[in-house]
Amino acid sequence: MGNGMESKVYICNTGEDSISIVDLNKLQQIGKIGLQQGITLRGIRKPTLGPHHMVIDYNKQYIYTANSHNATISIVDIIKNKVIDDICVGSCPTHLQMCKKNKTLYVVNSDSNSVSAIDLETSAPLAQIPVGAMPHDMKLSLDEKKLYVVNVDAHSLTVIDTNSNEQERTILTPPQPYHITLSRDGKLLYIINTGYTLMEKGSISVVELTNYSIIHRITVGKMPMEAVIDDQGLYLYIADTEMNAINVLEIQSQKVIERIDVGRMPGCIGKSADGRYLLTANIQDNTLSVVDLMNLKLLEQIPVGIEPNGMLCI
Repeated sequence: MGNGMESKVYICNTGEDSISIVDLNKLQQIGKIGLQQGITLRGIRKPTLGPHHMVIDYNKQYIYTANSHNATISIVDIIKNKVIDDICVGSCPTHLQMCKKNKTLYVVNSDSNSVSAIDLETSAPLAQIPVGAMPHDMKLSLDEKKLYVVNVDAHSLTVIDTNSNEQERTILTPPQPYHITLSRDGKLLYIINTGYTLMEKGSISVVELTNYSIIHRITVGKMPMEAVIDDQGLYLYIADTEMNAINVLEIQSQKVIERIDVGRMPGCIGKSADGRYLLTANIQDNTLSVVDLMNLKLLEQIPVGIEPNGMLCI
């Protein structure tokens, strides 16, 4: 991979405007990158950026963070471990996608009900694309021709054409679509309906992308938040913030076959670059849980920064 970054995880700490660096060989935090000094009120330092999610450039030198509190994207040089630039976007940016095909950074703006398209070469805005109410997560299709955006308050999925940067269509979904995951072949979209209220249990909606129809809705857990898929496309690993656990869903049978206890309030889940570990960032106890994927056992709880959120496995 280069740059001496093998087996590392970078974690956004929303509550302290920093990025933790965790070495998975040592199973410990080995450093932090401060994004901003913040402000001090009555002797207590308050974060002003609120980094929520990250992507990395194709040369693996620059990380882009979505800063939910101040409507910016920070560009971080991870060789020098410092912020080198900021980009203004819409209100409350939450998630990012990097489109190599047209050299564009896409940014979901939850409070602006929009997606910003940013030119990666100039950092200039290309478009502000309207979507549904409270968009949160998005994923590119495998060929990068489509961008799929879930809108939490609109209970919908918006499809954007990345050639024109315009809306192509919107379909209604079950309530509170929060995160999305693509199948390995790119033909299906798994929508995590998080179930914030007691009126709706959490579920996974399965969307067939050839005709944008919802073909299954699978009830799972209490408050599923985010999911990753295994390399063979057989299982979804779903972080559940209320259960403090990962639920393992067998896709073919549509049944949960295993539950792994992790830290408190896991809001983000990822998989190490070498495929050995499942990882959850746990907001309530400020830890990273490391799970051995071979035997689905918790290996370590690693202390990180305050309110860990998005993660990036390199």
